Amino acid sequence: MNIWILDSDSGVTLLYKAYMDLSVNEDLVSGLLTALNQLTIVEFKGLGIEALDMGGLRWVYVLDKDLNLLFIAAANKGEKAEMLRARLNVIRQAFVQEYAKNKEDWTKKWIGNVEIFKPFEKTINEFYQSWLAAESVTSVAEFFDILGVFQQLFFDLLAILNRVDKFSREKIYKIIETMFVKYRNNDYVKGNPELEKICFSRESGINIITINPSNCDMLVVEKQLINLMKKVVLTFKQEIGLKDCINFFIEENIFTYILNNISLLNQLNLDKFFLQLFLID
Repeated sequence: MNIWILDSDSGVTLLYKAYMDLSVNEDLVSGLLTALNQLTIVEFKGLGIEALDMGGLRWVYVLDKDLNLLFIAAANKGEKAEMLRARLNVIRQAFVQEYAKNKEDWTKKWIGNVEIFKPFEKTINEFYQSWLAAESVTSVAEFFDILGVFQQLFFDLLAILNRVDKFSREKIYKIIETMFVKYRNNDYVKGNPELEKICFSRESGINIITINPSNCDMLVVEKQLINLMKKVVLTFKQEIGLKDCINFFIEENIFTYILNNISLLNQLNLDKFFLQLFLID
């Protein structure tokens, strides 16, 4: 897996971390990837690339529109796009929390000096080593799919808060914060290193992708994720209303994601759960 963090306007590489040997110039690749993304934004009216297969690799994009940042991962075609995107979102959230908590902060931070981002390589490496260790347990492949799906949907859900009014946004944030305080004070969660990795902050959102399946009861973790997802979606419905929620779910492509991955969700026995959760009051 190789990772690029780019300025989406200029194509400048802020940080590049390679775990695979690519016999190409990283800066030339950066320019090509940025150009491809900008082209698709123009052609598809604002929607950039999410994933593509090119040059024998699978490429996944995550765009932060507010900060004009583009996060890209390249991996072998055997890697699932959903999991790569979930991991890339974790990296995006950590980077934004470290360097760009808001647009004004980012404007002051990014003045053309890419050396200031060099220490973030350590953060990426910590994530990567954790994922690599967990992947060595081949029997948990399905669980990785589950983590990828829940991480993506948690990310999409919280993105909706950028669309609601300030009062509703603040109220929903406070409810979710209280929810996670109660979660972390649960006797079963206390002292369980993997369950404690399910966390929330306003800057990073809900993060679950660092869970190591080899160190936990996977069925218990899935149950916790289902319960948290139910509570978060219910909070949105109660504070925003079902009709507006459904419109927001459409705008954030939540239904598109579910339909595009319906076969996988069916295999994971999660298809009916998500369709009922997002569609029914």
